[in-house]
Amino acid sequence: MKNASVWHRLPLPDGDVPVLLTRRTRQSIGIRVRDGVVELIAAPGVSQERLHQVLRQRHDWIVGHVLRQRSQLAKSDDLSRLTLLGEALGLRLIGSGRKTVRRDGDVLLVAGVAEGDAEALKAVLAKYLKREAAILFPGRLSLLAARCRRKPSRLQLSSARTRWGSCSADGGIRLNWRLAQAPLAVVDYVIAHELAHLEHMNHSPAFWAETERLFPGWRESRRWLRQHGGELFAFG
Repeated sequence: MKNASVWHRLPLPDGDVPVLLTRRTRQSIGIRVRDGVVELIAAPGVSQERLHQVLRQRHDWIVGHVLRQRSQLAKSDDLSRLTLLGEALGLRLIGSGRKTVRRDGDVLLVAGVAEGDAEALKAVLAKYLKREAAILFPGRLSLLAARCRRKPSRLQLSSARTRWGSCSADGGIRLNWRLAQAPLAVVDYVIAHELAHLEHMNHSPAFWAETERLFPGWRESRRWLRQHGGELFAFG
């Protein structure tokens, strides 16, 4: 958002929401809601009148996303548990020493973090999630890729804040490590989505047909991500 500026303020009962305006060359007007802030992305020639019209047309959608993100942000302040593959695990601090996380049943035992040190706790849990993602993702990718004509060239973990995955032209796939918190079906959907890009570097009907072939339950998983994806950013 280097060239974004506050262009408008959208009134809500619990406080105004800033609407940023980013001008760059593109054919359509884009809308992005992140961290409770709205960003409009439009070409330099798009008029103020047209921008306000789009804002009015998408008002309910925008407000819904803002309120959902505010709710998710409030939940992210709860550092009493962590979700791994959709399963809620309690957290227990067990003293000083080297920072480690060890699972004991439905509890994660966290060493080396002082009581009340939220930043240190988030950091050590993020490291734990990255390790779990590095263990889980290759196997799931291999399983789904077995059905693909073209195989991925490599797999890397991603820390992106706006994408769950990506596929490069040379077949490299990146998956957001935060997905380790989501149910397994959601992880598989994102992998299938990126594998489908090996055949179709777009979101055409043919792309979605390939996604359907690889993972028929993708619609429900995409819906889950839209509703709960923001909650996966609690630890980094």
